[in-house]
Amino acid sequence: QGFRLRLVTAEGHVLSDHVKSLQAAGIEDGDNITAFAQQKVQLASTGGAFALWRCGGDTVVTWGTQDSGGDVSAVQDQLRSVQQVQASQMAFAAGISL
Repeated sequence: QGFRLRLVTAEGHVLSDHVKSLQAAGIEDGDNITAFAQQKVQLASTGGAFALWRCGGDTVVTWGTQDSGGDVSAVQDQLRSVQQVQASQMAFAAGISL
């Protein structure tokens, strides 16, 4: 199951396309973004990307630069029953229950 997420800039602009890079959305270094979720979720960050997930859920949403883990589309179908996500400077690792 997925979850609804809204990313909002400090100016009140909603970033509706989580696949789009933060740079392409006009976000610059030092800008603030707020994530609103309708369920309890957890957040992890690398040097250039963020990951948001619900413990035990089947969706991990990422955004940011691809080189920093901002694109999980190649492995999204493997992210089932995610228990935690750990971040390094350049990548994410998901812990799942089997």
